[in-house]
Amino acid sequence: MPAVIFSHTKKQEKEYCAELLKEKAWFERTNFPVFLPQNENEVGKEVGKEKSMWLKKEWKKIERDYFNTAKNFKHAQVLSNYKCHVSHFGPEGKYKRPNMLFVRLRTEKDKKRVFETIGHELLHLLFADFFESKKLNYPEREGMIDALILESDLKNLFPKYEQQTIGKVRPGLLKSIMDKS
Repeated sequence: MPAVIFSHTKKQEKEYCAELLKEKAWFERTNFPVFLPQNENEVGKEVGKEKSMWLKKEWKKIERDYFNTAKNFKHAQVLSNYKCHVSHFGPEGKYKRPNMLFVRLRTEKDKKRVFETIGHELLHLLFADFFESKKLNYPEREGMIDALILESDLKNLFPKYEQQTIGKVRPGLLKSIMDKS
């Protein structure tokens, strides 16, 4: 069974902050909601072991159902494990191929939405190659991920999932992913 391995290390946080700062212009240009560090060295504030342990424990409650549903999607490439860095910075979630995701756990809103964020970012990883082969742009990738959650059994795991306003769905492509025949 695939698994998500949660961690927060200063080394990974420093690398992640450096990556975020390189993307600062894009975040500002698109008015994307993000918490950015002032500089690469702003890693002193750790998420804390108790928050990471809480996240791991709570995710384990839905992990099997999540991956059982995801395995039913056509074209999904499910790996044996995924690494999840828990951070104070960044957007709510972010991913890096082949198996790395990042989630922000900074505010109460982040805490309320963190499982939806993990599920969302994992789908990006599962479909990254397929979406790339179909040349989906950013709004289409986001729309497809939202639709996969909202139109599958994943909606039962994430009943409060909020669809993004930016998303655009390719109906034929969505049908090909969800078609069980």
